[in-house]
Amino acid sequence: MDINEEKSRIRKEVKKRRAELSSAVLAEIENLLPDFILGIEDEELTSVLEKAKRIALYRSVRGEVPVDKLAEALMASGKKCCFPRVCDDRMVFCDCENLSDSEFEVSSLGIKEPVGTKSPVDPHTIDVVVLPAVAYNEEGTRLGMGGGYYDRYIGACGKDRPYLLGICYEFQICSDVPSSDQDIAADFVAVIPEEIYGE
Repeated sequence: MDINEEKSRIRKEVKKRRAELSSAVLAEIENLLPDFILGIEDEELTSVLEKAKRIALYRSVRGEVPVDKLAEALMASGKKCCFPRVCDDRMVFCDCENLSDSEFEVSSLGIKEPVGTKSPVDPHTIDVVVLPAVAYNEEGTRLGMGGGYYDRYIGACGKDRPYLLGICYEFQICSDVPSSDQDIAADFVAVIPEEIYGE
């Protein structure tokens, strides 16, 4: 099995597991996430989050870890929060004041994106990126959906790239996640314990 076939297999398995999560479980995870993330005892992560002025997050779809409540908690603490919008073959991030429908529009892929009138932020002003992912291995190497948007965006930042925070379910940690030079690795992966979402 070549690397692309292996990635395809993992994507299929993980997406199936995510699809099995009920809306009630996702709502519970979303409500618990701010305390879970902000309560992690890791000196570097704690310091980075405290000092961060702008944090990039995403709007979850199809069973992805729901981070809306985390975004709201960060906004309430005075952080600027920005979210991705896909423009042709590239991705940009735009600041949003809140998560109301007036700040977002639904893309052709069914994902909530900042409205098109918003200007992209300078990538080098983003201190932390909360990464969506299909899977990670134990070293933090990320397997995305296959579009390469995050890999290209982070790669273009060079040595001054933001701190990368992955948040995932336990079943998204896969030792056999293959990696190449183009794949990015998270600086820290917060793993949500199975007892929170196990039904």
